[in-house]
Amino acid sequence: MKAVLISIQPKWCELIASGKKTVEVRKSNPTLETPFKCYIYETKGKSETPTFVDEEGHIIYDCGGVVIGEFVCDWIDYVRNYGDVVDAYDVNASCLSAAEIINYAKDKNGKFVYTYGWHISELEIYDKPKELSEFKKGCNDMDDPMYGSYCEYCENKCYLKRPPQSWCYVEEI
Repeated sequence: MKAVLISIQPKWCELIASGKKTVEVRKSNPTLETPFKCYIYETKGKSETPTFVDEEGHIIYDCGGVVIGEFVCDWIDYVRNYGDVVDAYDVNASCLSAAEIINYAKDKNGKFVYTYGWHISELEIYDKPKELSEFKKGCNDMDDPMYGSYCEYCENKCYLKRPPQSWCYVEEI
């Protein structure tokens, strides 16, 4: 079964883990039918506080470079951006300001592009994060050029060695 591994900065991971952020805004979306599983790769970054602590205040792990959890993306919709106004739902659910969404929704030439809100449901934050190397990607030279296939011949070549810039397809674990 296909799934998605999505790279998210530590500050947004904290908001997702707390349940405050329920929509992730992206400039692209997978061709998978919803619902589908998304694994959350927390990017390496500088954070003032550890990402997750236990009930007694002990650091479980510091931010960055691991898969911290998963969610089900049960729907994707366009972020309603009307030039200088953004729909209040998209602002609140994404934890972004209207100005941040408007700025993000521009390409390098300043032209507006579509942005998509991936809805986060059934969130699960792992007690112990998973390593990137535990996830398999598709082989580009196999059956389906869009999704790829997993072959027994590639062995470790199918496992991820570096995180995606935004997101990538992976095999559901």
